[in-house]
Amino acid sequence: MLPLYISKMIKGDGKKFHNKNCDIFKVPKYSSNEHYLHLTKHKYYLALVYLRSYIKLMSDYYFSVSMDAKNVDLFMLTPSVSSPMGPGSDSEAISIKFGNVDSFLVDSSQFGFEPLLLNGLSRVYCYLPSMRGEDFDNRHLNQFYHCEMEMIGTQTEVKPIIEGYIKKLSEVLLEAEDILAVISKNSNKTKSSLKNILKQKRFKEISFDDAVKLLERNDKKHLINYTSKGRDISADGELELMKLLKADMPIWINNFDRDRVPFYQKPTSSDSNKVINADLLFPPLLKNSFGGEIVGCGERQSDVKEMYKSLKRQNISAQPYEWYIDLRRQPTYSTTSGFGLGIERFITWALAQDDIKNTTIYPRLKGVITYP
Repeated sequence: MLPLYISKMIKGDGKKFHNKNCDIFKVPKYSSNEHYLHLTKHKYYLALVYLRSYIKLMSDYYFSVSMDAKNVDLFMLTPSVSSPMGPGSDSEAISIKFGNVDSFLVDSSQFGFEPLLLNGLSRVYCYLPSMRGEDFDNRHLNQFYHCEMEMIGTQTEVKPIIEGYIKKLSEVLLEAEDILAVISKNSNKTKSSLKNILKQKRFKEISFDDAVKLLERNDKKHLINYTSKGRDISADGELELMKLLKADMPIWINNFDRDRVPFYQKPTSSDSNKVINADLLFPPLLKNSFGGEIVGCGERQSDVKEMYKSLKRQNISAQPYEWYIDLRRQPTYSTTSGFGLGIERFITWALAQDDIKNTTIYPRLKGVITYP
């Protein structure tokens, strides 16, 4: 059940969209020179603002009330990047000179969360932009919104929280059916998939090793990146996996190769070359619509020696991360786990869109001047 105040808001707003001609809500083709004008007249963006506001409202309610997590206002500059630094990442940090200090735009809030969890907080979250510098495409923006949480506990404990969050977002979208009717590529398919998510007790899981083997057995080796340090599955490989698994619901892929993920991911007890992490993949709702990884989560390394070992294995200097490693030496330190969900990716998937630029109000794209 949605909170009453959220439900009332959505139902009240829905009257503005009910029984409207869907044609007037079609997303215009993106143009950097004309986007600011599109925002003034295309009703698609009006509907998108409403939808995004409901998702933000539900996110705050779920974490603050249901999960007793505290919202943290974080920095936008950092000397220590987190998510893009793993060798298997397709992300790139954005460097910036801040006075005479070499800094980066924030790629993830995780590093800002972990110190606070040593001070008596058990769960913290945020809903903030993340900036990354890789080339943009239909599934990558250079600025996107991240809902992230970090908590005291293990990955086993964080996964049900993630699944609960996705179910709450599904409830919000179903309540906003009048908006879905005018901006989803196929609102019936969207609603059917969201209803099925609500019926799931837990999402299915597959190991990274089994996922690789499945692709290999089906002559899809070209979708796997083999390196001397481990393997990665490409974005196209994720979509192929969904087909091979005949997935109609999100699926967890667990325990990636250690040296292809960030150094702070904790190795499994059974295999020091695997880590306790997972990506949640979503199957496309329509042919050629958005799918693949939308959520990433992991359990953080608690052993100082193992952390130095991971940095050395990945040829990464420990100097920018000495402060982070030192947290493990503090008397109040406990193992933490966390996750990040890409808001635009979730919306793009749910609306069965094929381009992530269509689900952000102000796309920020590498090398492209956009007004304002």
